[in-house]
Amino acid sequence: MQSGSVSLPLEFADNVPWRFHDLSRSRAVECPPAEGEVCLWLVTSEFRFASASNIGSWLSVAERKRARLYPNSSIGRRFSVARATLRLITSQMFACRPQDVRVEDAPNERIVVRDASGERGVSVDVSYSGIWIVIAVAPANVEIGLSVEAPGGHEAIAEAARLARARAERGEDGAASWHGLVLPMPGELRGVVAVDRPVASVQAFGWDRSGEGDGRGASR
Repeated sequence: MQSGSVSLPLEFADNVPWRFHDLSRSRAVECPPAEGEVCLWLVTSEFRFASASNIGSWLSVAERKRARLYPNSSIGRRFSVARATLRLITSQMFACRPQDVRVEDAPNERIVVRDASGERGVSVDVSYSGIWIVIAVAPANVEIGLSVEAPGGHEAIAEAARLARARAERGEDGAASWHGLVLPMPGELRGVVAVDRPVASVQAFGWDRSGEGDGRGASR
């Protein structure tokens, strides 16, 4: 990333190895991320695994009602796809059905995800921009910031980092040491993930990384 003189509110993990996978490999994630690992998904509101049938059977009554209450049907569809995708990928980790995953909306726009028994959980965040949905799952607290680069501008990464940091500190005492990962987003969209522990590896699903030989995310 070209940051110039822009102040960055996170310590960036530039040398973390990334492994990129096709979205169809999402079902192969059969256990929660290990310590130091972050799993990321990039999908659109037309993600084919989140079909109308799956949305209807996987989402809770409250989630389906919430989707209908959005003033724009496309935003409601995006929310439904995000929740269905979140349930799909976490159900693989917890070895249960997507509709049995416990997804709760906590204060400060946080999301709490647990297995069917409520005994095991993972930290997650979901963020949106246009048709794009980014989902992060980790054993540590994790938050996503997304921003669109203005024509001729170079500060969208800094803004995404600021948003990620601000989201990370919702309801927290601010004492955590947050580490940043720059997301290789499409077009003019820029993204940063903030994690409150050091990151050792990243598993990324849905990014087209053909022709990029080093297998790593974007760096500062």
